[in-house]
Amino acid sequence: MSGKRRTFGAPIAMHMRGELTDSIVLEEIIKKPGLTVSEIAGRLGWTNGKVDGSVNRLVLKEKASVKHCLKRGMLVKMVYPAEYSAKAPEFVEIPTEMVDYEVWQDSAIVYALSRSTIGISYKEIAEWEEKAFFKEYVSIEVSDENIALKLPDKFARFYQLENSDMSLSTIGNCVLVSVESILPVKLPPIYPEEIKYPVTYYRMKLEIEGVSSYNPLFNYLGKAKIRTSSESLYAALRRKLEDKILTATSSEPCKELLKIPVEAK
Repeated sequence: MSGKRRTFGAPIAMHMRGELTDSIVLEEIIKKPGLTVSEIAGRLGWTNGKVDGSVNRLVLKEKASVKHCLKRGMLVKMVYPAEYSAKAPEFVEIPTEMVDYEVWQDSAIVYALSRSTIGISYKEIAEWEEKAFFKEYVSIEVSDENIALKLPDKFARFYQLENSDMSLSTIGNCVLVSVESILPVKLPPIYPEEIKYPVTYYRMKLEIEGVSSYNPLFNYLGKAKIRTSSESLYAALRRKLEDKILTATSSEPCKELLKIPVEAK
């Protein structure tokens, strides 16, 4: 029988490279659940496309799950291990390596410093006392690994923690919690991240305890302004969100404020 002999070396090698890529990506999301595709790519020095392809394979293999969110006006794809169980949003764990944990005893003081910043200290801070909208004392649990505490319900409501992402930094032996609001979006798991293109920008004015602020649009009273670079995506978002957006003077959905072409599919 004449003709070229069929070889399978290349496909096998490609499959092995894919398996290696997937194992590396999985290791990253196990170490830090909730990383976005672009964050994983930055940590590994890879392209977003390479990471996104690996994430899609991991989802199909039921080794990972994803959540699409609007963050900083952009659509991001947050990745989690399949068995990941998210802790309640009001719980904060401060790694002991970040502070001198020996001075932290049985309680801490939590300060509402701004609309996006929470201060946590083991003692009263004069500057924070003057600046804070409000403060509360909370119980803490100190272990060799972290200092754990639960933010009061007042803080959870004020900062909309159920739809927020928190990051920690330190000033001396005190902790600053940066709160960044996110808006979950229901999209297929394989839908790519669009970090390079501003997909949406939902803003509305809130008056909470006399503090004027601007927060990403969620299920609160307020007026929304939207700018778009993707009409088809916005049309889909409009259909999902317009019944949750309320005017400042009525409980009726403010559909007229959403400048999205309804006819776009």
